[in-house]
Amino acid sequence: MINKFFFFFLAIFCIGNDARAKELSNLFEVNIPVDQYTNTNDGLNKAFNLLIKKLSGSRNTKYLWKIGDTKLNKVDFVSSYSVKLLNDVDTLSVEFNRATLIPELRKIGIPLIGFSRPVILFLIKVDTGEAAPSYMDLNNRADSLQNNIQIAMMKTALERGVYLELPEFDLEDQNFLKQTNILFSPSQYIKEKFYNDELLFLQISRVGINQWLINGDFNSDSTLQEDAVINFFIDQINIFLDDFLAIEPLKEGASGNKIILSINGLESYEDVQAVELELDKIFAIKTRAFHFFDRRRIEYNTQLFQTTNALLKELRGSSKLLVKEFSEDNQILYLELLN
Repeated sequence: MINKFFFFFLAIFCIGNDARAKELSNLFEVNIPVDQYTNTNDGLNKAFNLLIKKLSGSRNTKYLWKIGDTKLNKVDFVSSYSVKLLNDVDTLSVEFNRATLIPELRKIGIPLIGFSRPVILFLIKVDTGEAAPSYMDLNNRADSLQNNIQIAMMKTALERGVYLELPEFDLEDQNFLKQTNILFSPSQYIKEKFYNDELLFLQISRVGINQWLINGDFNSDSTLQEDAVINFFIDQINIFLDDFLAIEPLKEGASGNKIILSINGLESYEDVQAVELELDKIFAIKTRAFHFFDRRRIEYNTQLFQTTNALLKELRGSSKLLVKEFSEDNQILYLELLN
């Protein structure tokens, strides 16, 4: 049963996506197992609520209350839905209409994160007390604990619309990680080798019969049984993501920042088109207009919905635009197009 649900979550997360890409192409799609809703209308409403969690990056129910106060009919924003059998699990798959939904969410001030999503990389060291401690690998689910941790990561990634990943070690990595040299930092080695927007390190140690301790970026205050380890892990990931994804709303009556985007690294007209497509996927930008253009660089005058910091958070997940520098004096954000 555990493996069936693991592959169910894996299949949903990978539909329309490359696991190494940083663009969530199925951002407006939500999948819910049929045992999690009572009827179709209930399922569509719950799917909408899950979508708001993905779009806003927040679990705060105040956004759902704001939507409720406007009397918006959530079902009106459904473009299609169907019940599918995904890895033996009956699932309600719902696609929402971006074109009609986003303007309505903008009107009531819901902060939004676009298609570019961050990659959170986990380096997890497991010490069972029965053999030498080892690091969790993407392709190695050595026991029920490690298997359930990966399931928890997949499920949370789906709900929050981010990438939660484990490294995929080769033989060289395994040899490096076995080093006992006190000057060698496994975290720094992994952070530099594997792409990530943030690296989190954890050590999970068995200290008794079905008793575990967690140390590192997440710390348990006391020993935990295996089931409690998974719940603690999920809770801590969500708390971390609440802060990592948070977009601070503007004060009432305030306007978003105005800045210049200066993008270098263009080599062809196709690169200009690539820039335009990438900017279309960034929800932090309200309007943009050409400011300057030459063979290697293009600049835009932009009006943001919120602060420059909100834009920087969203660009953190871009696979096309690399942040180089922000000049506060001139209000210019320098970016590099990645080819």
